Amino acid sequence: MAGRALAFSDGGLIELVSKTFVPVAGDDWYQRRREDAEGEFFRKVADQGPRKGAGGSTRQGIYCLTASGKLLAYRNSQNAGVMLDTLRAGLRRWNALPAAERKPGAVKVPEQGKVDRDYTRTPPEGGLILNSYTRILERDGKGGYARGTCATPGGERAARDHVWLTRAEWQSLVPARPREGQRFATPERVARRLLRFHLLDNTRGEPNYWRPGDVRKYELSWQVTGVSEGAIDLELTGQALLATDADPKSARRGYDVSLRGQLRYDRSKKAVIRLDIVAIGEHWGEGTFTRRARPGRKPLGVALELSAGAEPADRVPPQAAREVNAYFAAGR
Repeated sequence: MAGRALAFSDGGLIELVSKTFVPVAGDDWYQRRREDAEGEFFRKVADQGPRKGAGGSTRQGIYCLTASGKLLAYRNSQNAGVMLDTLRAGLRRWNALPAAERKPGAVKVPEQGKVDRDYTRTPPEGGLILNSYTRILERDGKGGYARGTCATPGGERAARDHVWLTRAEWQSLVPARPREGQRFATPERVARRLLRFHLLDNTRGEPNYWRPGDVRKYELSWQVTGVSEGAIDLELTGQALLATDADPKSARRGYDVSLRGQLRYDRSKKAVIRLDIVAIGEHWGEGTFTRRARPGRKPLGVALELSAGAEPADRVPPQAAREVNAYFAAGR
């Protein structure tokens, strides 16, 4: 994601890719493991480059290839200039190929065949998808927050992810017999999934998820704020302490955070039509792949909003859903 946010935000690179290439984004973690035609094709291409996945290691990078699977250029860089040179080199090699290899229809793509379901993630049927945005913040001196800055290129940008809730889980947030003022706790499985996998600093790379014991305390409760013939409105309030040590002062990493949210249920559609949650608190420390964190405790914000799930990008699985069973069983 950092590479696409940095290198592929360059105007010249965008123009070159959009006019001369067919861009495709995929997750190397899935592609190098899946045992089906798609995985075999990816590994065939990667094996022509420097990252051959020895011992199951990463094959991450930017690949320029033909439809037949011939590697034309490879680089793993977030530098726009470097990637421009790499793709131009790939284009030159493409243009040097025989015309018979470059003409439309030169490659006949067969049926996909059996798909490796162990490495295929789809949103739960009847469930909800939430868009997640994480951003480093600074106090503005007026009691509020402003956009934060850091030394890591791209670290001040919003990190994106998705949250998945099953049909049964979102239904558990809507009382069957609602009454105004009614209050209830967020079901443990939902609460712990949000805390462990989505309230973390992923602005500089892939984060370490909170272990079950890192959830030191939390209270997330919903209150019914409105009941009408057409809708049920609820408000979320809460706070949580996430830390790698029972004593937060000794913890290498932690997040002391408060949450607010709103949910609206349309009674005629029998559907949630609004679900917004904002979490802001003091975060500290860094993970294995999220080095160069700001020193000390600094404000970090996470915003969740309901997604329509209509576009392919909306259906990209949560990062933590790589271990899908652990993701959905977080509260057990």
